[in-house]
Amino acid sequence: MRPSLPVLGLCAGLAAAAAALAAQPGQPAATPEAEARALVLAAGLRDQLVGGLPAMAEAMRLHLNERNPGREADVRRAVEAAIVPAVRDRLDQLIVLGLEPLVRGFTAEELYIMRRFLELNLDQRMEGALRMVTFELDRASGEWLRKVAEEALAGTADARLRDLRF
Repeated sequence: MRPSLPVLGLCAGLAAAAAALAAQPGQPAATPEAEARALVLAAGLRDQLVGGLPAMAEAMRLHLNERNPGREADVRRAVEAAIVPAVRDRLDQLIVLGLEPLVRGFTAEELYIMRRFLELNLDQRMEGALRMVTFELDRASGEWLRKVAEEALAGTADARLRDLRF
């Protein structure tokens, strides 16, 4: 890892945020990096990371207690007053570090389409619609299957099959 990576990540994050804000509604951001960042934010990744901070803080506290025996009060204060706030303030840097697979694998337009899919809650709406499709298929399949089977039997050249009852 290059020493300048956090600085580059912060600059890339700021540039991505600026590009995302400058992008006109209905159009993809100017770069895959900006659109990838917008996509992971729309997917709730930042919220998930914030939600994981208490577990991270506990793990950090345990680690520091092990490394600093007898200083549990200092460790607790350090985690609560210094480390967790610093991590929270710099989460966007971490997010930027994780964008490479999206940037490498998709164009800005493709990332925009995925982001819009999430923003419009199409995934949840599609899940509900597919449940209804499954319900309708279950409801209609018995009668449909009977009809197809009767027509298939009626149309067969074998007289023994034609007089089977379904």
